Amino acid sequence: MTAQEAVPVRDSEPANEDASVIQPIGFIPAPVSTGGNKLLLSPKAIAVATCLCLGALILVYLLVARSLIFETQPADADISVSGFALRLGDGHLVLPGNYHYTVSATGYLPQSGEVEISSDSNSRHAVKLERLPGHLQVIAEPRVPVRVLVNGTEVDSSDGLAQSIPAGRKRITILTERYLPFSKEVEIEGLDNTQTLTASLRPAWANVHITSNPAGATVSVEGRILGTTPLTAELVQGDRTVDISLPDYKTVQLPVPVTAGVDQTLQTVNLAAADGTLRVVSNPPGASITVDGEYRGRAPMDVELSSNRRHQLRFFLDGYSSVEHSVDVRAGDLRDLNVELTAVFGDVTITSSPPEAQVFIDGKLAGIAGETFTLPTRSHTISVRKAGYEDYQTTIVPSSKLKQSVRAVLLTGEQARWSNVPAEMTHGAGGKMLLMRPNSEFTMGSSRREQGRQANEVLRKISLTRPFYLGTTEVTNREYRQYQRMHSSSHANGVSLDNDNLPVVNISWNDAALFCNWLSARDGLKEVYRTERGRVVGFDVNANGYRMPTEAEWAWAARYDRGAMRKFPWGDALPVGKNSGNYADSSAGQIIPAVLRTYNDSYAATAPVASFSPNHLGLFDMGGNVSEWIHDLYTIGTGLSTRAEENPVGPQDGDYHVLRGSSWRHAGLTELRLAYRDYGAEARNDVGFRVARWVN
Repeated sequence: MTAQEAVPVRDSEPANEDASVIQPIGFIPAPVSTGGNKLLLSPKAIAVATCLCLGALILVYLLVARSLIFETQPADADISVSGFALRLGDGHLVLPGNYHYTVSATGYLPQSGEVEISSDSNSRHAVKLERLPGHLQVIAEPRVPVRVLVNGTEVDSSDGLAQSIPAGRKRITILTERYLPFSKEVEIEGLDNTQTLTASLRPAWANVHITSNPAGATVSVEGRILGTTPLTAELVQGDRTVDISLPDYKTVQLPVPVTAGVDQTLQTVNLAAADGTLRVVSNPPGASITVDGEYRGRAPMDVELSSNRRHQLRFFLDGYSSVEHSVDVRAGDLRDLNVELTAVFGDVTITSSPPEAQVFIDGKLAGIAGETFTLPTRSHTISVRKAGYEDYQTTIVPSSKLKQSVRAVLLTGEQARWSNVPAEMTHGAGGKMLLMRPNSEFTMGSSRREQGRQANEVLRKISLTRPFYLGTTEVTNREYRQYQRMHSSSHANGVSLDNDNLPVVNISWNDAALFCNWLSARDGLKEVYRTERGRVVGFDVNANGYRMPTEAEWAWAARYDRGAMRKFPWGDALPVGKNSGNYADSSAGQIIPAVLRTYNDSYAATAPVASFSPNHLGLFDMGGNVSEWIHDLYTIGTGLSTRAEENPVGPQDGDYHVLRGSSWRHAGLTELRLAYRDYGAEARNDVGFRVARWVN
């Protein structure tokens, strides 16, 4: 197709051959740049997108963030918070988490801390800053060096400036020499500021006028010389001691009470002439010295004597005649006096038993007992010695007018040891005890032929050598109630068993043992009975505490008399002797069925301890009144052995313990005998006990 063919022809218009024809031109492609890529978004689009993202982030931050508000004192304090914290009004806007903060203000100590911001709620914190210490400048009037006390405690100060005083109301006290203390309440504002306090000081002295006769004496107070009399001195208030001294005169010390601002004039002080000195030496030395009857000491010594008068001096020493001297001295004199003493002797005759013992006088061998010794009339130590015996020692002062004698009774070691052991003692509850030294062999029990004998009275050969103390009476209600205050021994058919001086009854063997342990602890002794949960489980034979007597001890104390064994407390035959003890007599007929119809002891039940005569050892009621708990467990032997049992104490464990002695309930031949044995464990109204203890 040609260009001409491409021109459209409108059917309504005729063709114009002269019309211009649009000519086609050749197509030339636009040049393509190879140096860069065309942007996908325009800068404007990017800016819009960025704003949208930033707005979204801010919106999320505002939705998630929580407010952190600090209420501070002072209110204008500066607050800094770690991390991203948006300051918003009086607080900060922060995301949940942990933040470190610091609050500071001028004049205050900064305060830091940690806070935790949760996503649930806003956070509010109160912070009160502590004021910095303040300073106080004290201006004293008059201008004198001062010391500063804050609330009674002195603080460092320089030229009246006390630094670093904690803020608050303080009691400020100003002290200085020669002025009265100044005190005032001051509000220390702190904040590192310096305040001023003016202290008007009042004098703390008074004028004291002092004169002396003669004049010209030196006046000093507490070692500080003030001048010579007459003078007027300023003395600080208080109790002062004024010394007034002048050569050749005695120094006078005057107590002067001084009140600030109150002047005074002292009475004229009359000075007395000074003492003289007498240097005294005695032969032999050590003589006692009196001056005008007043004891001064022992020679050699310097004796001060008032001048211009005569004095009487006396010298005396044990074993020597006294010497007297009359002396006078002048003021300030120093004189010597030598005194010779003459020895005085007396005769002492010394004998000994056994004879021919050696005699030591003042530690030196002087001769043999039986001689007469001439000794100075002073105290001497006499010792008399002989091999195999303990030394005898005494002191004696011989007399020149009277012949004296010393008799030394020498004891063997055993005798000397026992001489130091008391024959009688009182235990902590008040009971009396006697020393027993048996050293005996005897047969305990009874013969099968003895009328009234029981099968448990088997004969046993005993060797009793261990010394012991034994109570003279049975333990009373008064003594036992010191251990068990509420104990009652009750009554027997209306007859009281509970009076203080009656023997304690209605106690078990275990109760008696626990009383012994209590008494041992009270007297500081080692307990004999071993216990577990209040029950006795054994005993210690080496303990020195209290216990009940062993059966061998009780039998020896009740029966053994000059090598023979008593059958009854009153002798070896019936009937019962008059006033022999408290048994089931006619007065007990309404309480018990079997009684001694021909015997009356006046007590229906128990009798006060020691109501009847003691036995040959001084022990009361070894028969009658109450039967007695014994230390030993109850056993029955097999018969008389050829070998003696030495100090038997019985086995460590068992069910029952021995009972010995008759009681107020007994009237039969079997029970009245001292060989009678019974046993038990539980309390009865006719069973008590007495205490014993070994002597170690």
